[in-house]
Amino acid sequence: MVDLAPAASAELRSSAAASPRRYYVLAILTLVYALNFLDRTIFNVLIEPIKKEFALSDTTMGLLAGFGFVLFYSLLGIPIARIADRVSRRNIVALAFAFWSAMTFLCGLASSVTTLALARIGVGIGESAGTPASQSLLADLFDKNERPRALGIYAIGTYLGVFLGYFIGGWVSQHYGWRTAFFSAGLPGIALAALLWLTIAEPKRGAMAETFVPEPIGPTLRFLATQPSFVIVLIGFCLTSYTNYATAAWIPPFLARVHHLSSAEIGTYAGTFKGLCGIAGTLVGGLVVGKISRQDDRWKLWAPAIMSGLAGPVFALCMLTPSFVTMVAALAATSFLVGFHLGPIFAIAQTVARPSMRALASALVLLTATCFGQGVGPLAVGMINDALKGALGADAVRYSLLSAAATTTLGALLFVWAARFIRADIARAK
Repeated sequence: MVDLAPAASAELRSSAAASPRRYYVLAILTLVYALNFLDRTIFNVLIEPIKKEFALSDTTMGLLAGFGFVLFYSLLGIPIARIADRVSRRNIVALAFAFWSAMTFLCGLASSVTTLALARIGVGIGESAGTPASQSLLADLFDKNERPRALGIYAIGTYLGVFLGYFIGGWVSQHYGWRTAFFSAGLPGIALAALLWLTIAEPKRGAMAETFVPEPIGPTLRFLATQPSFVIVLIGFCLTSYTNYATAAWIPPFLARVHHLSSAEIGTYAGTFKGLCGIAGTLVGGLVVGKISRQDDRWKLWAPAIMSGLAGPVFALCMLTPSFVTMVAALAATSFLVGFHLGPIFAIAQTVARPSMRALASALVLLTATCFGQGVGPLAVGMINDALKGALGADAVRYSLLSAAATTTLGALLFVWAARFIRADIARAK
């Protein structure tokens, strides 16, 4: 057990806060997170050519995009996060990053739907270890009031990866085939993993806290379960994650089937308007919430609730309008609104948990939300597509994706509810 005297602890926190190197760590981990989403998102823009080559249904493609990824991601994430609360998080991130990048490369060598599914499972296994350890590491470099901004910057990786996945996947697939697209996504990660290993040091654990006391998993889970804001935010984030993952998987087929875009055009439009506008929303969300919540911690959830609630009707317009221009504008606005909440929600998981349980708290939020969002979202939309295609044909995807408009609205209502408890839960976590 490490017990820091108050004076020593204050000096340590001040030293960590003053170090400009922490922004280098933030930049590298943001790139890692971007390639995390590149490697999982590139599959989405390749749904149509993969479906055609292996003669698969939309339901099967939904399984590969969703549960094929999250199965072992969910099973292994919690144990690995628990290890990350004890050993070097830098090492865990670097090794996991190299592994999932190699598995992405192997997706391009798949000779059947079975081997493709196994490679997707491998990607999920690697990615289950990366994000909780990264967020725990960043929480020891940025204090409570800085975390929404820092983790907002980190969360840019989500949409930067989406942008790169759509753009690279669309253009490389059209000109060189879907297998080459997987090769292009996997190779850069192996090099960046080596850079991370060689240039980042493990920070002092609990550097932003008065004390650091490792706790067994039982008390850790009981503590988090009795933090109402944590539990309610977890449920709300599951619903907004459904919106994120369902749209990430099925916007490319929507653009192909309803608006008749080519693979390269899909990469350009989806990457630019979903990816880049999502980056803008995530960055603005982290910066704005970090500033306005200094006087009242409830804004950490009120602001994400407002933006997530607005995303529902805007996305419904995106799906139902016959105008291509209106659809693109609504897609851009939806991506901005949905991206806004990511940094603040990541920060909540770190802020209402004690330092000894941050990786586990992050894993619980990420793994549960990913399991529901990426596991259920693409599959549910795919099943509705297959059920409606007899009556609606290509337009079936319009109406199946309306479920994503409903889930972000419900998530917003839960964020408002959680705000009632946030101040007491932060005080208790100290």
